[in-house]
Amino acid sequence: MDDNSNKSNRRRNKFTGKEDISRETVDSILSSQIDRLREISRTNDETANQVRESVNILYEKRIPIDTTKFEQLNHSFINEMETKLRKVKQPSKGLKWYLVMWVITLASAFLAGYFIHKQREWKDKATYWHQQYEKERET
Repeated sequence: MDDNSNKSNRRRNKFTGKEDISRETVDSILSSQIDRLREISRTNDETANQVRESVNILYEKRIPIDTTKFEQLNHSFINEMETKLRKVKQPSKGLKWYLVMWVITLASAFLAGYFIHKQREWKDKATYWHQQYEKERET
């Protein structure tokens, strides 16, 4: 308990030895601070008004800007992107060659099948006529 009372005494004695400031002095200090804040506020208001006026002047004045260079850059950029997109949309050379080779293979398979069929027909006819010849020869 004694420790708690010592702590509270220390806290109370914190301001011991400080000068007492009179009420008038505090009032004068505070009023001077308030006057300074009013001046700062007036300065801020004046600055804000000037900025507002400048912004209004800029909005009212239409400053012409030559945009032809930007338009040319924009069109060249768009054209370049379109050509790149066209290249991306086109099939690759490898795919084109693969398709060509597939078509050639398919065509050669059909042609080979056709010629094999024709050869078998010819062979069958030749065999038939050879048999007919052999029959005629025997008789």
